[in-house]
Parts: sequence; structure tokens; C-alpha cells
Amino acid sequence: MRILELVVALVVLCPLLLLPAWVARANEQVAPTDEPAPAHERELSPFAELSVTAHGAQRLDLATGFTELADGGVVVDRGSDVRLEAPWIRYLEGATIEATDAVVEGLFGQLLVPELVIDVLKRTLSAEGGVTLNTEVGVVRADEVLYEAEAGWLLARGGVVSDLPDVEAAGIWYHLPSARLVLLPPYLYREGPLTMRADADGGPLQLTPDLDEEGTLLGYDATTDLDDDVAARLLSADHE
Repeated sequence: MRILELVVALVVLCPLLLLPAWVARANEQVAPTDEPAPAHERELSPFAELSVTAHGAQRLDLATGFTELADGGVVVDRGSDVRLEAPWIRYLEGATIEATDAVVEGLFGQLLVPELVIDVLKRTLSAEGGVTLNTEVGVVRADEVLYEAEAGWLLARGGVVSDLPDVEAAGIWYHLPSARLVLLPPYLYREGPLTMRADADGGPLQLTPDLDEEGTLLGYDATTDLDDDVAARLLSADHE
């Protein structure tokens, strides 16, 4: 009789003794993790994930909230592949970044700018004071540049001069995803024996790159008949 009672007791107690282990294993399987997903699995918005590295001391202005890097530093944005380096930087976290004599590298090429402001909320980069843009195919010089990282548009304006294509214009819109250019009047465009020009009251000229099978630039197809998305962007710019 005692043996039978002992067997019954073991049958009842064993599951109870194993229950904590089952619960622990279950928690291991469903417990959430605080670790972020790998970078290649995340879709990052431009200027949404910035890292700032100072070359020297940093000073926080408690009155304004701005942090000044008097010895300069480097700002990297993984969301837009933009890298900024400058001898002087000031930033308000999550809002704006200012820099002087900056070198900026991104999908657009390399920008050399005396004065620069990044609006983190609007996802824009604006530069003025005489800007030089070095691209894979040529050099563009302008009084100022506005880069819209979210839409992929870059606007160079004010005495714009480009060596490839050979252009003088009041402004140039550059669509990074398609490499299309839009010349704003007045402009002068030269390609070989072809010369196209427009006065200040003329219309814009779209240049679409002509590429061979290997992706080498052969030239540009020029037209005053704008693509729908180009016309829409210029129209919205008129109302900004």
C-alpha cells in the first residue's frame, strides 16, 4: 500500500517540478529583444539617423540647446549616404546642422561649400556662398545649392556654370535617380555643333542622358517637352 501511495505521489509531483523549466523555455522563445535589426534590413529616411564625431572639444549652449564643435568634426547620415566634414559645426539634435567650409559627399557627388545648413525635419541640405559640385562626369559651380534628399532632387542656382554638359544657366535642377537635368532660363547649352539658348522669359530645357549598353554617357537628348514628373516638380517650386 505504501509503495502504491509513493508511486501516485511521484506521478503528481513530477509535472509540478518540471513546470518552471517549461515556463523558462517558453519565455526564451517569445521574449522580445531590444537589439535593433541589422542595418541592411532597415529602411532609413534621409537625415533620420545621424552620427556626429567631434575632432576636439564640444560645447553645449544651455540657452539655445545647440552643441558647437569649435574644432570641427564629421557628420554621417546612413539614411541618405551623406558624409559631411568641416572645421566648424553647430547642431541642434533632431532639428538642424550648420557648418562652414564644409566638404559634403553623397549620391550627388562632392560639394565644397562655404556655408551649409541641414534641416533634419525637412530632409534638406542648403549651401550658399559659392558652391562647387564635383560629379562623376563634370564640375558645376553656382551661388547656392539646395538638395532634397527625400525626393532626390538637387537645385543649383545663381550664375550656374557646368563643363559637362557645357552649360551656363540661371539654375539647374538635377534628378539623381534618373540623372536628368533641367536648365532654367536664361541658359546656353552647347554639345558639339549644337547650341541651344533661351532668354529670361523662355521655357526650361530638359536634358536626358544618352547611355550605351555599358552605361557610358554618350551625350544628352535635349527637349523643351518636359516629362510629367519634371513639370510637376517645377510647378511646385513656383509655389514654394
